[in-house]
Amino acid sequence: KLSEVYGIEYSVEKADNEIKHSPPVKLKNNKFSRPFEMFVDMYGLPSYNEIDPTVLVSIVYTVLFGIMFGDVGQGIILSIAGAIMYKLKGMMLGKILIRCGISAALFGVLFGSVFGFEHLLDPFYRMLFNLEEKPIKVMEPNTVMLIMLASIGLGVIIITVSMILNIYSSFKRKDYESAMFGQNGLAGLIFYSSVVAMAVCVLLNINIVNNFYIIILIVLPLLIIFFKEPLGAIVSKKTHVWPEKWGEFILQNFFEVFEILLSYLTNTMSFLRVGAYDLGHAGMMFAVFTMAEVFGEGSPFVYGLVILIGNIFVIVLEGLLVNIQVLRLNFYEMFSRFFEGQGKAFSPVILREDSKIN
Repeated sequence: KLSEVYGIEYSVEKADNEIKHSPPVKLKNNKFSRPFEMFVDMYGLPSYNEIDPTVLVSIVYTVLFGIMFGDVGQGIILSIAGAIMYKLKGMMLGKILIRCGISAALFGVLFGSVFGFEHLLDPFYRMLFNLEEKPIKVMEPNTVMLIMLASIGLGVIIITVSMILNIYSSFKRKDYESAMFGQNGLAGLIFYSSVVAMAVCVLLNINIVNNFYIIILIVLPLLIIFFKEPLGAIVSKKTHVWPEKWGEFILQNFFEVFEILLSYLTNTMSFLRVGAYDLGHAGMMFAVFTMAEVFGEGSPFVYGLVILIGNIFVIVLEGLLVNIQVLRLNFYEMFSRFFEGQGKAFSPVILREDSKIN
C-alpha cells in the first residue's frame, strides 16, 4: 500500500530487537473477556512482552461480584439494566453488568436469596436436592466464620496465581531478579505458600512445623528477598554486585522486608471484604424487611412498597460499592504483583484517497 503512494520511501527490517523500543499493542480476547479490556486500559495497557491480564480480570471480577452480591432477583435486574445500558448508550460497562448480574443470580441460588426473600427457593431445594431449606444460611454464626475463612482462602488463591504470573512474566522479560528473588517471585511464593500451609495446619491441628521447615521454607526465602539486589546482579553478570555501604544496605532492606511481611498479611486480609459484603447484603435486606413489617403492619400495599423501594436502594447503592471494591481488589491486590501496564495502544495509519489531490 505504501508503494502505491507517491513520494513515500520506506524500509523493512527484522523485528527481533525491536521490543526495547516498546512497540504498540492491540488486545485480543474472547467474547466473554473482551468488555473487561476497559478496566485493563484504565490501569494501563500491557507492554509488548507482558501478559495481558484481561482473561484473569474477567474471571476474578465476575466471581467476586457474584459472591458479594448474591441475590437471584437483584442479579437478574442488574443484567437487564446492563443490557439496556449497552443497547441504548453503547456503554461497555453494560456488558460487564450483564455478566456480573448473571454471576450474582447464580450465587443467589446458592445463598437462597430472591429480592431478599430467604426461603422463596426452599421448594427448589426440596425438589432437586431433597433439602428442607437452603444449604447456606448466611446470617448464622457458624456460617459467618465459614464465609470469612472462605474469603481469605479465595484471596490466597488469587495472590498465589498473581505471583506465578509474575514469575512467568519476569522470565519472559528476562528480569531474573524479580522472577527469582523478589517478593512476588519464586522466593516470595515459597515463603507465602509455606506460611499459609503452616497456618492451615495449625487450624486443623496438624503438626508439620519443625526446624527444617522453618529454616528452608521460611527463613531462607526471606534472606533471599533481603539480598535480592546483589543476587540479581550476580545472575545478570553485572560488575558491581555488593553494596558499598553495608550499614545503609542492611538498615534499608530490613525495613523493606518488614514492609513486605506486612503487605503479605494486609493483602490477604483485604479479601475479608468479600465475605463482609456478602454479610452486609444479607444485613441490608434484613433491615429492609424489618422496616416493611414496622411501617406496613396491617397494610399489604405499604409493606410491598417498602420492599420495592428497599430493593431499588440496595441494588443501586450496593451495586456501585461492590463494583468499586472488586475493582480495587483487582488493581491493588492482583495487578500490583505482576502487571506494570506501561504499554501503548496500537493506532494504525489509515491510507485513504483524497479527491482534492491530483
